[in-house]
Amino acid sequence: MAIGILATGSFLPDQVVTNDDLAQVVQTSDAWVTARTGIRERRRADPRHHTSDLGHRAALAALDDGGLAPDQLDALVVATSSPDQIQPSTACNVHAKLGLTQVPAFDVGAVCSGFVYATATAAGLMGSFPQYRHVMVVGCEAYSRILDYEDRGTCVFFGDGAGAAVLGHVPDGYGILGCDLLTDSTQLDVVGVPAGGTREPASRRTVDERRHYFHMDGRRVWNFATQAVPRVVKGALASAGLDVGDVDLLITHQANARLIEECAARSGVPLDRIPMTVDRYGNTAAASVPITLDEARASGRPRRGDVVVLAAVGGGMTAGALVLRWY
Repeated sequence: MAIGILATGSFLPDQVVTNDDLAQVVQTSDAWVTARTGIRERRRADPRHHTSDLGHRAALAALDDGGLAPDQLDALVVATSSPDQIQPSTACNVHAKLGLTQVPAFDVGAVCSGFVYATATAAGLMGSFPQYRHVMVVGCEAYSRILDYEDRGTCVFFGDGAGAAVLGHVPDGYGILGCDLLTDSTQLDVVGVPAGGTREPASRRTVDERRHYFHMDGRRVWNFATQAVPRVVKGALASAGLDVGDVDLLITHQANARLIEECAARSGVPLDRIPMTVDRYGNTAAASVPITLDEARASGRPRRGDVVVLAAVGGGMTAGALVLRWY
C-alpha cells in the first residue's frame, strides 16, 4: 500500500484585519499592500489563544473530515515557526488538547516550508515502521505575536491560521509519488527571529533592539524563492517520472500573490491550476499549504487520479515539494 492524504482540515480565527486597519498603526495603505502583495486582509488569533489552539482546531476538522477519532492516530507531527514556547514542543501541546495517549508527537522546523517537510517526515515514518498507520500533520502559526508593527516590510504580509492533514494508506499507484527538498544555509540571515535562543538569550538589549520580532529581507526572499520553487517542483515531478504538463493542481506556499505568479511562470504551471488564499489570509507560513489544500478540496478539487504538487519555500533558506496522485 502507498501513503497518501486521507483527510484535511483548517482553522482561521474570526478576527479580520484589513489593510486599512494596518494603515492605522503603520505607514502603509490598502493600495500599496494590494499592489505589491495581492493581500487584502488576514486573520488574527484571539489574545487568549496560542499557536497550539489553532493547530488543535485544524486537527479536529481533519479528523471530522476523515471520520476518525483521536485514538486512531498513531503519531502527530507539527510544523510551526511561531511556537507556543521554546520547549516543550508545540506538538506536545496539540497532543494534550487532542487527548492523545502515548503516541509520539514532535515539531518539524523549516519555517514556511514546514508543512511540506513535516509531511515528508511523516510519510518516511509510516514507510519504515508498520505500526504508524494514521499520522496527523499540522501546520499552525500565530505570527501576529512575533511581528514588529513598526516594520511595514513584514507586518503587512502575515496572518494567523492552521491547516492539517491525516496521512494513511491508499492503493498502490496513488498517494505520494515523489519528493524534492533543499536547504541553502548560506542565506541563514534572510528571515528569522534573531533573539530568544542560545545564540542571543533574552536581555534588556535584545528587547530594546526589537530582536525578538520576525525580520525579513524581502528582495532576497524573492530572489531565492523564484529560483528554488521551480527547481523543487520540477525535481519532485522528475522523481515521480512526471513533468509539469502532468500537473492538475499546484498547492504552493501563499507568500504573496506576485511571488506565486512569478514562480508559476518559471515552473510552467498555468495559474488556473494554482489556487490562491493569500488575498484573504495573508502569509500563514507553515499553515498556508494545508489551508489552501483544504479550501481546494471544499471547492471540489482535486479529483481522484489528479496529480497534485505541494510546494513551499521558507527560512533557512529552505524549499520543498511533494507530488501525489490524489485518491
